Amino acid sequence: MNSYKDFKASYKKYLTIELLFMLFSSFLFVPLISFLFNRILRVLGSNSLLNADVYKLGSSVSGIFGMLIITLVVIVILFLEFGVLIIITQKRYFQKDILITDAFLATLRRLPRLVGFGIFQLVPIFLLLIPFVDLSFVPALLDINIPIILINEWYESYYSLIIYAIVVLIVAYIFLRLIFTLHYFYIENKRIRHATRHSFKLTKHNHMRILYHLCVVNVFVFLAGFSLMRLGSFLAEYVDNYIPGHLIENLYITFSGYMAVIFSILLIPINIIIITRLFYKFKRDQEDVIEDTLTIKPHKRLHKMESNITTFFNRRKPILVTGVIVYLLGMFFVNYAFHDNMVYLRWDVDIASHRGDAENAPENSLSSIRSALNQGVDAIEIDVQMTQDGVIVLNHDKNLQRMAGIDSKINEMTYSEVAQVDIGRLHGEAFIGEKIPTLEEVVEEIVEMDVKLIIDIKAVDSTHTLAENLVTVIEEHEIGEETYVQSFDYDQLKDIRKLNSEIKLGQIMYLFAGDLSHLDVDFYTVRQSMLSERLVRNAQKQGREVWVWTVNIERNIREVLKYDIDGIITDHPEKIQRMLGITLASEEDNG
Repeated sequence: MNSYKDFKASYKKYLTIELLFMLFSSFLFVPLISFLFNRILRVLGSNSLLNADVYKLGSSVSGIFGMLIITLVVIVILFLEFGVLIIITQKRYFQKDILITDAFLATLRRLPRLVGFGIFQLVPIFLLLIPFVDLSFVPALLDINIPIILINEWYESYYSLIIYAIVVLIVAYIFLRLIFTLHYFYIENKRIRHATRHSFKLTKHNHMRILYHLCVVNVFVFLAGFSLMRLGSFLAEYVDNYIPGHLIENLYITFSGYMAVIFSILLIPINIIIITRLFYKFKRDQEDVIEDTLTIKPHKRLHKMESNITTFFNRRKPILVTGVIVYLLGMFFVNYAFHDNMVYLRWDVDIASHRGDAENAPENSLSSIRSALNQGVDAIEIDVQMTQDGVIVLNHDKNLQRMAGIDSKINEMTYSEVAQVDIGRLHGEAFIGEKIPTLEEVVEEIVEMDVKLIIDIKAVDSTHTLAENLVTVIEEHEIGEETYVQSFDYDQLKDIRKLNSEIKLGQIMYLFAGDLSHLDVDFYTVRQSMLSERLVRNAQKQGREVWVWTVNIERNIREVLKYDIDGIITDHPEKIQRMLGITLASEEDNG
């Protein structure tokens, strides 16, 4: 109840602080950190790092030093945000009012105590805070899809999932034991080392109580937000029966979007109120003297300026409220106009069969291509390499050991030798005699079909000849519009672009750092574990498609379909077709 009173008395300040922090993140923190990160990449000789090259950040002195600077900047930014919130909450505990500027200046005065070893002691503490704060201002290197990673670990190995769970429990335990470190630092002006020691002492027999209170509060906030959204959805559906068009639907979308933002930015202040209350409760339990020892030294000019601004808005509440309403209505009508003019398509995601139909036939064979065509997929993904005498054939691995049981490499064999290899024998008796097809044979198989061809270059040695021969096959059969060419090797893609500017080119990525806009590509093919809203949003701004590989687990498919992607590469196209078919059927029933 006391926590609720604290929140009710100061929610305007908390909302203002978080909105200001979001504003400064957009106009100051993001440009600053982006500048620093891009300078690091330039020192390393590139505008961006792709896949294995990303590890250069940790394998070079300049990379390590640069990332250390960015880490320290992020710590200072979070230090300021949490400091202001803790100081305002502490003053509220003692029923004292404090201006935001005064709390900010008090936080700034603590900064000198971080100079030296203290700031490095804060690193593990703020690392523990990463799951609970919005770090949209940090480089996209940290963008990972946690649900997909966990699901993959679950299906691949129970042991790895158990290890992961143990690590999470250890991290949670350490987090709970260090939870009062910043309170000792800001409120009692202790150094980080002493603050962590005092936090461990105060939480010695109380960490489970802390966990209980935080869980109860956060579950309550989640349920409150969820209930409000459901109520809004129910009312929107009820009223929508009496109003034609998408007016109510778009009003609900706008309303739910704003409510989600408000709930997310108030979540941290609510938790800090709870933690501050527990801080003083546990100190009282161990018979410490509870008094306000935090001294605030107001800055006269800033104090007067904030007071004047507050008075100005308080006297003009009707104008302020009207302005907010006009802004919200304006955003609503923009949103309504956008959605009302959209052509509502069924789920517009292309399904690509990985290496043909590798489940029912030898991968990258004509049989697998035909089987995939029979499944009605939107695209077929194949892997290509070039023989010693310049013929482009289908194969994924560096050698033929897995497919044919022979330790030979495609690039060291002539086409006549490759043509004798049987890749069906190990797959089953029905495919004995299945040969490695050429790219030209595959193109002739699908040229009359309404299907896209995704060609994944798996060349062991990058050569200009491969690019020339690949482009020749595509041009001779006039399939440039239906063909996508992708590769890990950006140099290969550049060679193809010089030869033919019409072919769609894609960069395959499982990890990246930096600005991708300088890449001359038409789409990204990304590993499912690195799929994020930021990646998709930036790709759309650059007019590029996003394809995801290789998505096979049903839960991962559902997770991936939450994003506005263009295509999915999978070994099980029928799973996605079935899921989309169920969705479409339900849409038709509702329509």
